[in-house]
Amino acid sequence: MTAALEPGDPERIGRYRLLRRLGEGGMGVVYLGASPAGRAVAIKVVRPELAGDPDFRARFRGEVEAAQKVSGAFTSPVVEAEPDGTVPWLAIAYINGLGLNETIERYGPMSEPPLRTLGAGLGEALIAIHEAGLLHRDLKPANILLAKDGPKVIDFGISKADTATLTAEGQFIGSPGYMSPEQIHGTRLTPASDVFAYGAVLAFAATGRPPFGKGAVPSIIHRTLHEEPDLYGLPASLAQLVTACLSRDPDRRPPAKLLPALLAAQPVTPGWLPGDVGEELRQREDTLVLDLRTLVRARNRRRLLIGGAVAGLAAIGGGTAAALAAPQGEKGHRLSPPKLLWRTTIEDEDDIGLVVRPRSIISVARKTFEDDFRCYSLATGRQIWSETGRMVAGPELIYTMSGSSGAVVAMDESQTVKWTYNPPARYRYPELMAPANGLLVLSGDRTITGLNPATGGRLWMREWPQASFVTCYGVQGRTLLAGAIKEGGESRHLALDITTGAVRWSRPLETMLSMPRNGDLIFAGSSRTTLDALSADTGRKVWSADLPNAERDPDGKDALLLNVTVANGLVYMNGPTIYALDASTGRQRWTYTPTSPGGRTRNFLVDGRYAYVLDSPRLVALDARTGRRLWSADTPAPDTAPLVVAGGLICVGVAGTTGSGLYAWDAKTGQIIWNYPITTPVSTKQGELSTNGPTLAAAHGNALLAFHLG
Repeated sequence: MTAALEPGDPERIGRYRLLRRLGEGGMGVVYLGASPAGRAVAIKVVRPELAGDPDFRARFRGEVEAAQKVSGAFTSPVVEAEPDGTVPWLAIAYINGLGLNETIERYGPMSEPPLRTLGAGLGEALIAIHEAGLLHRDLKPANILLAKDGPKVIDFGISKADTATLTAEGQFIGSPGYMSPEQIHGTRLTPASDVFAYGAVLAFAATGRPPFGKGAVPSIIHRTLHEEPDLYGLPASLAQLVTACLSRDPDRRPPAKLLPALLAAQPVTPGWLPGDVGEELRQREDTLVLDLRTLVRARNRRRLLIGGAVAGLAAIGGGTAAALAAPQGEKGHRLSPPKLLWRTTIEDEDDIGLVVRPRSIISVARKTFEDDFRCYSLATGRQIWSETGRMVAGPELIYTMSGSSGAVVAMDESQTVKWTYNPPARYRYPELMAPANGLLVLSGDRTITGLNPATGGRLWMREWPQASFVTCYGVQGRTLLAGAIKEGGESRHLALDITTGAVRWSRPLETMLSMPRNGDLIFAGSSRTTLDALSADTGRKVWSADLPNAERDPDGKDALLLNVTVANGLVYMNGPTIYALDASTGRQRWTYTPTSPGGRTRNFLVDGRYAYVLDSPRLVALDARTGRRLWSADTPAPDTAPLVVAGGLICVGVAGTTGSGLYAWDAKTGQIIWNYPITTPVSTKQGELSTNGPTLAAAHGNALLAFHLG
């Protein structure tokens, strides 16, 4: 069973974000983690007090080396390890399964069909271990997991080459009741020692009892060496095999390579564990998939928000009204402070978005399972309607998907339904992606569907049966970028044709890709300092650029943080140094290094001829084409506060108790135009700004405000 992270647990180990605790023992703690691509891993982290013990480090290094040698369908591969790090750790592909020990204790002995499947899978695992020149030496129920695709052998903590003896005189290593007689005596071991443990495991699974009983270790050892095993309740058809495996003479045990054939099991299918056991396994899988989807979704949203670029979104604080002088803009145009239309009270949410429509403002409270969205009249601030589910907005229509019906509904601002699409199956975790280039994307479980956003007609549907789930990242030109996430297997990036849904190209999901809204390039970080530009049409590399002072991705091994904006024929890379590269060649055009520390969350915005960067305590405007500094202005906003351009103004919002409020400068000259200070409610959480035409909307704490621009 898993448990929540405890105070003091790290947020991540290496490039893996930690989700839950899987267990704890004398060696250390085992965590459930996720890679940047959403792959689940089990991470064993050594206790700090043991990390300084040279003998222990040598043993742990041996475990890593042993595990790295083994591969097979019924073992768990090593994904990454740091045996020589300050705190050693080992990450293996996470097996979403039930421990054999706890399964038998809770649900009782196995019936013969799953028992044969168990035996055949364990036999395959032993073959893989022995072919790697190793012995497991501690095969027991606690080191076996029951997964949907069969049993898995884990924990190679005391594995050694099969030429080694096991113990020093008077000592033994292993688990009494499953150790072979030769293991107890400390004599030279052969693969037959693992076969003895194999027989003991089968006997336990079939009867619910260890074959040599429980109790004090000396008693178990005595029974193993001198008494017959207790096999009462073992199916008669398996009695001869198990008895042979438990022979005290290693030469009389069957070879491991014959075990799968001797079991004559049916091929493993997802339903091989029947009844309540199978149902618990399915529930655990649902929980894991939801955790990984939530992590991937949060990461995708974070990339959109911190990548810099989208005029229309900004984190804010807000409150009571004040305005400053309105100077003359270029060609005599007078810039006016935004005028408050109304203020209303909303729920104080941790993650809120705003959508500004011609006649309404929609607030979206993003949550794990479903979003809460409410529509307010732009004229009065009165709430018009509310729903729960998923929602995205297009230029003309709003698209929702509620958890109750599972249907995609297109409607206008007045909630008049224009069309409804009913998927052929109800998805557990549906997602909608805002329409782009004539395509509305619905993803659910292992399926991606392309819809016509105007009519709701289905354009195509594609399914990846082997994936744990699929997720969509964005549309550029004729390409939809998606990911097929496979728990415990190879996840892949997928580039789909938006017209047919056909796969145009794919690549292993080893590093994250970034698909900006503009241009025809997709970006990857192939090393700590290298940015690769890929063709969206073919996936082939177009150019590479060396960026020695770019930001490293804390979620990605040896990779860049892809804060990419494409505009003006240039590729802008935000970080400790801002790089502007020629979009055709990757050649560096200019750089700007802010004076304040930061980079990963510093906001950077390109809007036409201008580029804006928060360089605390200054807001700096650059010529977006040359990098020339145009103006700077004092601001109380931290470097992490997003920016928005609206009505000729560059706006920023500040949360907290000092300087909280909305600020706006002339986007061309840097002259302060407006300050809307906020004292009630005081909120330290970043809110949001959104703009459309002459309307600016702001959310701060439990306040929603609407302003008229110009």
